[in-house]
Amino acid sequence: MTASTEPMPEQISYSVESASVATGISESRIRRLVREGKLAARYLGATVLIDAESLRALYNSLPSQKQVDREVAANRDVA
Repeated sequence: MTASTEPMPEQISYSVESASVATGISESRIRRLVREGKLAARYLGATVLIDAESLRALYNSLPSQKQVDREVAANRDVA
């Protein structure tokens, strides 16, 4: 048997469960972000499909640890 040389298709959506696994964000928070309009989703019956680009954009908008450390230090200086 030979390995296929065809590239894997780009993933366009995630289930709530797979979005949770991919990001480490709880399923309940993923659902809340969809309700709040912070994550784009489509529906197939009762199945929620999270838009992959929207999930990446949300993840990329989260602060890095360095940004959090700077904000904490800045707030200490103000107080």
